[in-house]
Formats: sequence, structure tokens, C-alpha cells
Amino acid sequence: MSKICLLRIDDRLIHGQVMTGWVKYYSATKIIIVDDELVNDDFMISVLEMAVPNNMTLNIYNIENAAAVINSIDNDSKDDRVIILVKSPLAVLNMMKRGVTFEKLTVGGMGINEKRSKLFRNLAASGAEREAFKEIDKMGLPIVIHVIPSDAPGDLLQHL
Repeated sequence: MSKICLLRIDDRLIHGQVMTGWVKYYSATKIIIVDDELVNDDFMISVLEMAVPNNMTLNIYNIENAAAVINSIDNDSKDDRVIILVKSPLAVLNMMKRGVTFEKLTVGGMGINEKRSKLFRNLAASGAEREAFKEIDKMGLPIVIHVIPSDAPGDLLQHL
């Protein structure tokens, strides 16, 4: 049976920190990206596929399909070590509302944009994302800031 090693919010998705840090740290064999827009962007999918080593699997799902896939990971006949990547806590909250359970949510990268304001250091969140974090916390999922494996994790909620 496969195991979810990491659920990470990083709006850059696959990049150096993920590939050199987290993949090696967890000896991950599979990456699942959950994003309703990306699933329909063939160009970006091809770019992301090129960033993943040949010995790893990459799957990209919308939230609804991801929920079904992730709910069945514990019962699959594979032995994958899975990293799940999302761009926002909204995706995590929507999966949880569909019955998906996780052990921990790691926040790594949420850059400032026109909808987001500074949350902590280089992390930013919109009003809707801040509310999603609060709701995720109320549902019992621990949330930590953890940029790279060698850093000590920090408490995100104290910055909301």
C-alpha cells in the first residue's frame, strides 16, 4: 500500500526545493498535483513532466478526482511514497470536505500577488486562504510552515 509522505502548499509546485529537498528527504516515488486549472493546461503539464525524474511518477488531478484517488491510496496494491502538492489551502479544504484525511499540512511557498498580503516572511495569503487555514485547523489538521527539510517547522496559525 502507498503512503502519503507530504502534503505541501507551494504555489510554484515542482521546483528545486521540492525536487532536491523534499523528494530526497522522503525517498518519494510519486508526486500528485491537485489543481483545477492546471489539469487543463497541456503546456504547463509538459513543463512539469520534464522536471520530474524518470524514476518518479507524476499525476495531475482536479480536486474532485484527486479526492477519490487519495482516498484509495491506503488500499492500492502499490508501494509508492507520495508527495501531494497544491497551490493553496483552498484545495486542501475542498478535498477534506470530500472526506480526504491527511496527517499534516506543510506550507512552503505562497508568494505575494494582487490577491495576497504578507502573512509571514516570504509567505502571503488572501482573505479566503486565511479563512481556509482557520477552517482546516478547526477540522483538526495540523498546519506547519516548513520551507526546506533542514529547517525547523513553525506554527502557521500564530500568523493568521
